[in-house]
Amino acid sequence: DRFRAQCVYELTPPPHFTLIFASGTLPESEIDVKKSCIVSIDMGGPTVSLEAVIKDIANPQTLNLVVENTVSHEQMREFFRVDATAQVIAKSFQTTFFNQKKDQWSLGGQTVDISGSGILAMFPEEPPPDKQVLLEITIPSAEPEVIKILADKVRTKKLNDGLFEIAYHFADISMENRDKIIGCCLVLQRKMLRLKVQVRNQLL
Repeated sequence: DRFRAQCVYELTPPPHFTLIFASGTLPESEIDVKKSCIVSIDMGGPTVSLEAVIKDIANPQTLNLVVENTVSHEQMREFFRVDATAQVIAKSFQTTFFNQKKDQWSLGGQTVDISGSGILAMFPEEPPPDKQVLLEITIPSAEPEVIKILADKVRTKKLNDGLFEIAYHFADISMENRDKIIGCCLVLQRKMLRLKVQVRNQLL
């Protein structure tokens, strides 16, 4: 699972580094310190992505980590994602294999973020418990385009406002559609960076 929050990046002798979070921000009980993790650090410029091991969680809400590897360009295609609002429709995936017959269903929602490997989306109700679904995503580009992707449902979370947050991983996507999504992500990231620069200039 991915967790996003603002923190203070504290440089220590390499390959160690420390992330300090505001009190009550870090979900300590949900962090598995026995596994490595991908850490993406956005300091207003290019995002730095690292594979790291969590040494320990110190108080107050401080992560002490050790870098294992930097993330390569090819790996970035898998992990790079941006916040993006786009229309998405999840549908039942019909197959004739073994003459399977399922009730057809369709549910519309909006993406929270998107990457070349999957999406996080919000739906007004919980989709049926199908492991694999067909997604129709309207890419938020200059000329909106609907692309269809076969996806696996990774996790479901009911939010306090009654909405359902669903994470999907793309199980079958063409290289052309993946490149369209990544291209859109890069455009959105540049817009976000320009906005940050404008805000900073106004505050100076």
